[in-house]
Amino acid sequence: MGSQKNRSHAALFKHHTGPITSVEWHPSDSSVFGASGEDNQVSLWDLGVESSEPLIINDTEVPPQLLFIHQGQEEIKELHWHPHIPGVLITTSLDNFNIFKTISV
Repeated sequence: MGSQKNRSHAALFKHHTGPITSVEWHPSDSSVFGASGEDNQVSLWDLGVESSEPLIINDTEVPPQLLFIHQGQEEIKELHWHPHIPGVLITTSLDNFNIFKTISV
């Protein structure tokens, strides 16, 4: 294996502040995926967004590919797209499970 300096990324998105616990691609939109993390967030991403310039929201840089952030659960373990209802996500965590639909996918 080469050193870190020799590796390149097809894309690098920075948002979660803890380890990622689950990733799942959207069942019908191949450019969209969801990720959950130990930072108690679920994020939805669209790799079809080509802009590389971050957005500035409340003095914070946000990647333009970031579509949605869901918070309010503790220790999120899994996320899954509903197989029959477009845009619906199911997440499980230490304290509960959530079923929600985003407006962006």
